Amino acid sequence: MKTRLWVIAEITIIFVLLTLPGNRFHTPSNWFKGLPIDKLVHMVLFGSLAISFFCHFEQSTFPFLKTVRAKAYVLIFCILYGIGMEFYQKYFVPSRGFEVADMLADAIGALLALPIFTWLLNKSIIKKS
Repeated sequence: MKTRLWVIAEITIIFVLLTLPGNRFHTPSNWFKGLPIDKLVHMVLFGSLAISFFCHFEQSTFPFLKTVRAKAYVLIFCILYGIGMEFYQKYFVPSRGFEVADMLADAIGALLALPIFTWLLNKSIIKKS
């Protein structure tokens, strides 16, 4: 139950963060100049979302949620959610742009979540049910 609520909360948090108007963000200081902070944030958000789904599925009593197919569906969902959010920003969020690079960062974050989750599971950092 806790993990399901966390997944829903994370989907909501991502939506809220990605729908804030672009003029609400400050330009990074000189220390961050040249670093793709925006892309790293996208990777972390969508990687975290995928890991939250994986954890929820791992704690489920339904065996089919622990399959490779279920993990593939999670990755597809996260990638499509990232693409959808870019289109939402383009048409409905003032001063936010449409960036293919953001979509790629979302997808990379989600895809990197699978080996990270597997590593955490094998190290028993995440409990198997």
